[in-house]
Amino acid sequence: MKLLRYRRAFAATALGSALAISQAWADTTLQLINEYPATSITAAADLQFADAVGQASKGGIRIETLQEKQNPYKGDAQVDAVIGGKVQMGTLFGGVLGNKDSLFLLSSLPFAAKDFKQAHDLYACAKPALEQRVQALGAHLLYVTPWPPSGIWSVKPLKSEADVKALKIRTYDATSKSVFQRVGAQSVQMPYSALAAKLAAGEVNAVLTSGDGGAGRSLWDHLPNFTAVSYSIPLSYTIIDNDAWNALDKAQQAILQDAAEKVSAASWAGVEQRIQANYARMRENKMTLDTSPSDSIMAALRQAGAAETQAWLDANKLSGKDAACLSAQGR
Repeated sequence: MKLLRYRRAFAATALGSALAISQAWADTTLQLINEYPATSITAAADLQFADAVGQASKGGIRIETLQEKQNPYKGDAQVDAVIGGKVQMGTLFGGVLGNKDSLFLLSSLPFAAKDFKQAHDLYACAKPALEQRVQALGAHLLYVTPWPPSGIWSVKPLKSEADVKALKIRTYDATSKSVFQRVGAQSVQMPYSALAAKLAAGEVNAVLTSGDGGAGRSLWDHLPNFTAVSYSIPLSYTIIDNDAWNALDKAQQAILQDAAEKVSAASWAGVEQRIQANYARMRENKMTLDTSPSDSIMAALRQAGAAETQAWLDANKLSGKDAACLSAQGR
């Protein structure tokens, strides 16, 4: 009789523990902010991540994605929102994180990688250092998403170096701002959230961004020309605040990490295909694409890019290993 009561008590305790665990998992909701629209490669990756986590946890962990207008935080404020605990996660463009730590600008240095293989090799080589820098900010790195190569969206077609000098161009980080200033253009660094008003007022007549980023914002409404200079292949970083990460148990962390690795791998595998898809959308919207920019334009940008990269390296003393990562890509 005592044995039967013991078994019943044990079963009740086990059931209670299982219910408590189930309830805890059911209450786990994590917000993930992203400044870009759902059609962008980074926001699409976030949606895939949220779905993968939901499926693996059987609905126990819910990722709430707040994209573009749903995201109340813009530009640099996104970093502070994540590491300050206002939201748990953020997918942050490298130029934004680079304002906190310049190492996040490594992948977006001008012409640092000529193709996606080199861009991936550069990231893979620098990944340990980047993970440490994310930790230093008070967060944990989940995954990165590569963007298609950055080109120039403009009001007028760009045929020569003189046309580039005439630009009033929006750039996305301090390095790209300086590169275009070196060429002779008027350059201003600003987040996407501030761009629409500047375009409408005519204060900006060009934008440095990928076909992906521009298509997502329908830049063809103001900028009907695209020059594929392949300036860089920048990254966006998806991070989770350390307090939120540490509040998860090991099984939950494993679910997030596994989903993150799969989503990042899929993004790298599919990014090249997005270029042609973006070009098709741009042509459908009556854009003029120049996929073979003039030698004078490329020479001017490469010269300015080399000078700015050297200035960046002088100001940001890389470790021997991190410097070797950049050198391995042909610098």
